[in-house]
Amino acid sequence: MKKYCAVIELKHEHIEDYINIHKNAWPELLKTIKEAGMKEEIIYNFKDMSIIFFECEDIDSIYKKLGETDVVKRWDAAVQPWFASEFIFPEKIFDLNQQLKEQFVEQY
Repeated sequence: MKKYCAVIELKHEHIEDYINIHKNAWPELLKTIKEAGMKEEIIYNFKDMSIIFFECEDIDSIYKKLGETDVVKRWDAAVQPWFASEFIFPEKIFDLNQQLKEQFVEQY
């Protein structure tokens, strides 16, 4: 299972909208994400930044599947206007368990 991190900048005037929609995520969306193969997805908010952690086998494959669903299309239409930037996948520079095994792997 691979772990990923993404960061997206939010428009200041929509931070509360973004937080609220995620705290009250649509049940159909949650089910769709899980069925697409996402083992874990955790989102943190810090100031105007959304920090998203994923755990899955292949993030590209999952996002392709999700992008083909009606519920994700509706969700994206609702939240995308609130983004001030595109998704950014930061450089992974440390992983305690991998480095202890001398098997550090960068992802995205």
